[in-house]
Amino acid sequence: MDQGRQVFAVDLLERYATKNRGMITCMASGNDVIVLGTSKGWIIRHDFGLGSSYDIDLSVGRTGDQSIHKVFVDPGGSHCVATVTGVGGAETFYTHAKWPKPRVLSRLKGLLVNAVAWNKQQITEVSTKEIILGTQDGQLFEMAVDEKDKREKYVKFLFELEELPEAFMDLQMETANISSGMRYYVMAVTPTRLYSFTGIGTLESVFASYKERAVRFMELPGEIPNRQVLITLYERNHKAELHFFIKQRRAVHFAWLSGTGIYHGGLNFGAQHSNPNGDENFVESKALLDYSKLSDGTEVVKPSSMALSEYHFLLLIGNKVKVVNRISEQIIEELHFDISADSASRGIIGLCSDASAGLFYAYDQNSIFQVSVIDESRDMWKVHLDLKDYAAALANCRDPLQRDQVYLVQAEAAFANKEYLRAASFYAKVNYVISFEEVTLKFISINELESLRTFLLRKLDTLSKNDKCQITMISTWATELYLDKINRLLLEDDTAIENRNSEYHSVIQEFH
Repeated sequence: MDQGRQVFAVDLLERYATKNRGMITCMASGNDVIVLGTSKGWIIRHDFGLGSSYDIDLSVGRTGDQSIHKVFVDPGGSHCVATVTGVGGAETFYTHAKWPKPRVLSRLKGLLVNAVAWNKQQITEVSTKEIILGTQDGQLFEMAVDEKDKREKYVKFLFELEELPEAFMDLQMETANISSGMRYYVMAVTPTRLYSFTGIGTLESVFASYKERAVRFMELPGEIPNRQVLITLYERNHKAELHFFIKQRRAVHFAWLSGTGIYHGGLNFGAQHSNPNGDENFVESKALLDYSKLSDGTEVVKPSSMALSEYHFLLLIGNKVKVVNRISEQIIEELHFDISADSASRGIIGLCSDASAGLFYAYDQNSIFQVSVIDESRDMWKVHLDLKDYAAALANCRDPLQRDQVYLVQAEAAFANKEYLRAASFYAKVNYVISFEEVTLKFISINELESLRTFLLRKLDTLSKNDKCQITMISTWATELYLDKINRLLLEDDTAIENRNSEYHSVIQEFH
């Protein structure tokens, strides 16, 4: 790895971001917009693109202390959902960037909303299209809002966990307009399970179909005794998160911050998934990163929050973020934050990401920190090379020197395994990191003249017409090796000239 340059950089973005409206309890971001929830029931919207900010008091009309439980912002930064909790129970609000006042979602009164899945493919500045909200009681609701209506179009029930009632902790959704209709793919996590729902039609019809078919899920940590008691305790102490990495408006991989480890994999929504009812599993190359790999022999500590980039996991452990390459599962760097004295007791609370801007954020009870990505793919060729995934290593190379090192490793491996002809082909592709003389001496020293000849011929293929001296030298040497081979075959077999199927004739043909 290039130790001279960091892949991620931390900057203090805003020191006292709540403008005396309480302490930060939660945060979400999208399209250079950050929305904070505070301990006094306010949401504060910072638009760093426009350089403006405003706040909204969601505690108005409610008695006693109020706090924002969760806040959610769509990828475009226009739509916001927030849940406030207090003496009178929970209430959930929707607000638009252009609205002076929020709209209470009366259908969700008393329900604690933990997660929102935005319809990333179809959402616009003026319409949310259909979105999904997940609650602490294990229920899913569908909602849609058009900005011009100044209120929600509808909020309707979709689904409830019955076999194992648990809180929905996080949600993600992907949609695609295919020939047979709208295809939905929804991932949802609870403290112990990852569920997937998929189908074609409307969200309502897709979830209704699960009355007749089994729900797919992955369970971690698996079967446990006294299950319900332990899960209740687990929900209080474990914060499950689900993240999609978006590339060109399409999710390409996911990560679930579970109690056991980080369960992650690729997502492929290609045309090959053509089941008529849309019941497909689009997950590929699944893996589990055990938390023990993040400790240095000490007690295993589970991350309290995470973010997902194209090649890395950003894991919040204590007051620092460990950056782990998701391919090699190695920690590549640690990020530290300049926490003010009045925030030191609580420390860093959480992480969030802005897929539209390609940025990540960390926050404590007063401050926002920006985490920028600096050319994170630059060392991926080396990561794949170390794992002996040569095709992926070559695909990630940026210059001839890097490609040389990939070919050289393949050549050395083949040579060590006594696959000399294969080694010769790889050596011939190397131009800078090993000399022509070194390679030829390798084959001469073990009397591998066949492999030497192969190396010379492959090397000729790589030369341009302007390399006249090298072409002449290599051709002369190759000629000598061919003539030597032809002479030896004639001495070894008196019938070689008459026998048209002999090796002698094939070598003559090859020489010509």
